[in-house]
Amino acid sequence: MRNRYRSPIFLFLLLGLLLTGCETTPVRPTTPADPQAVHAASMFEQQRYGDAADLYLDLAGRSTNNARSQYLLLAADSLIHDDQLDKADSILQQIDTTALPRELRFRHTLIRADLALKRFRPQEALALLPALPRQSSRDEELRFHSIRAAAYKELQNSIAYARELIALDRLLSSDEEQLPVQTEILSVLTRTPPQTLQEQFPSPDSITRGWLELARLLRDFPNAPEEIIAPYREWRDLYPDHPAVPGLLTSFYSQQQQLAPVEIHQIAVLLPMSGPYAIPAKAIRDGLMSAWYNDTSENRPKVKFYDSSNTDQIWPLLNRVADEGADMVIGPLSKQAVLQLARAGSLPLPVLALNQVNTDSVPPQNLYQYSLSPEDEARQVAVWAAYQGYREPAMLYPSSKLGERMATTFMETWRQLGGGNLRSQSYDPGTRDFSTPVAQLVRSRQRKAQLEELKKARQENIPYTLPPRGMDFIFAIGNKQQMKQIRPMFQFHYAEDLPLLSTSRAWDGQLKKDERFDMAGIMLPEMPWMLNLKPDDPLSRSNLQDYLARGERKYLRLLPMGIDAYQVLPHLRKLAMSDLTPFEGNTGLLYLDDKRQLRRRMTWIVLQAEPRILGTTPPENTVTVLPMDAPDDAESPPPAQR
Repeated sequence: MRNRYRSPIFLFLLLGLLLTGCETTPVRPTTPADPQAVHAASMFEQQRYGDAADLYLDLAGRSTNNARSQYLLLAADSLIHDDQLDKADSILQQIDTTALPRELRFRHTLIRADLALKRFRPQEALALLPALPRQSSRDEELRFHSIRAAAYKELQNSIAYARELIALDRLLSSDEEQLPVQTEILSVLTRTPPQTLQEQFPSPDSITRGWLELARLLRDFPNAPEEIIAPYREWRDLYPDHPAVPGLLTSFYSQQQQLAPVEIHQIAVLLPMSGPYAIPAKAIRDGLMSAWYNDTSENRPKVKFYDSSNTDQIWPLLNRVADEGADMVIGPLSKQAVLQLARAGSLPLPVLALNQVNTDSVPPQNLYQYSLSPEDEARQVAVWAAYQGYREPAMLYPSSKLGERMATTFMETWRQLGGGNLRSQSYDPGTRDFSTPVAQLVRSRQRKAQLEELKKARQENIPYTLPPRGMDFIFAIGNKQQMKQIRPMFQFHYAEDLPLLSTSRAWDGQLKKDERFDMAGIMLPEMPWMLNLKPDDPLSRSNLQDYLARGERKYLRLLPMGIDAYQVLPHLRKLAMSDLTPFEGNTGLLYLDDKRQLRRRMTWIVLQAEPRILGTTPPENTVTVLPMDAPDDAESPPPAQR
């Protein structure tokens, strides 16, 4: 799941082949070179990082004082390049930085920052590199700006990312090195609103001003490279010393063409018209057609619906829609049908399936999968909890197949983020006895005894500190009817002070007056459409929800899924190639992972009479669980988000 946010090809070039002085040039000792050290450096340059690390460690074992520390530093750097991150970290901790020559201390910091970045901790990398020291070498400057650029990209801070790219470009010495960097500079600046650029660059220097002006020109001629030739010459006359390299415009337009929305003439929609999925399919169809009717573009595609009730006929149906002129397919809906497509070697045309499956084989390159997965919400709960600085989860989940899948997803994600073991307790969803499992989860008897001890100590004026609870938040999985009973049980069993997180299944988009007391304070991820943030939009919840019959209201969230399926379709290729900007959908911020599954970053709310918005789930690879010995305010978010 993390790979979705890794640096694109050009950044790998920056951090590798392009910037030979940055990562592919080793840090050489300042003492007279040992022949073996020269050989290790040669292996590093040949990208034989593991072999180089072994040789540097052997040299360190036979050296003392300054030389030993330098060889350990070289070994750690080699191991980072070889993705042996834990071993590199262990070696870095052995290095006595006071024994390093002054000129290598900053290199030590750079390597630590690189390690943090490889561990998906961009904030930590930036904290290590707040500013460039004076008298830094060119190699160090290259690595400094490369790491900071990659970190800001991970954090989706496009302005800071552009600043670092501009700084990096000034250090490069050849057109070949500069071209991919400059292309990315223009790509970022042209995607940023002009007003934002004006606010963020109030007094730019001449080179930055040149980039901003060139981006403005390209914005005026987004698809007309032949028409920009004369304006570009005028721009060049105004900025004769600007570092823009020959071939930049060609490179930029080529990239934009690759990332441009695909022009679609005919969409085939495969949905069941009978069987158990017919009613949810109707809600998806209603959302999709609402989006189609509100599509005012000149080249609005034709939409043709096909009955996919018989999953055994999915292959003949797919070939049929291809023969009838479809450019792309939305559907099928059932997992069985999607599984057949995922196991195919190839598909006759691109497909956006409306469900997600996991297979041992690699799915076809033109198969995209999209669903409102409850497991995905459980994953986002873990990410949000880590982002809020929580460290010790306690989880309550139903002993159903879905409940167990959600619990497993949460536990796996929590550990991937660096968290440790957690307390968990299941409950029987078929019973109304929630008191016993809640009491067992929060150790109700133990807590009651501790609170009585505290009360007694206060009465006798004796110092007493409550022991740690071993949990600092609760993740409770359940639907609205279950959560209406579970929430009061936590309050009854002395856990009212613990934050309670759940998923969107815990509410249906509103709290009635008699529900607010029991449900208020629960935090959960929700799709923006359910919050009706744009009530005047023709596709808003307030304008569409009444089209569903009373018996269809439980499928309300499938309306925006249908809208997003239609609207994201032309952008799938772009999402597969670019990882800077997700698609702003009605179900969340949409992005593609390595399996081409369309995932969501949802909006977090706290339930009350009118839900209060807390923020958006951050990118997973920008978040880690704080270690237990970290101070409470380390990397913590603003109080309003806690």
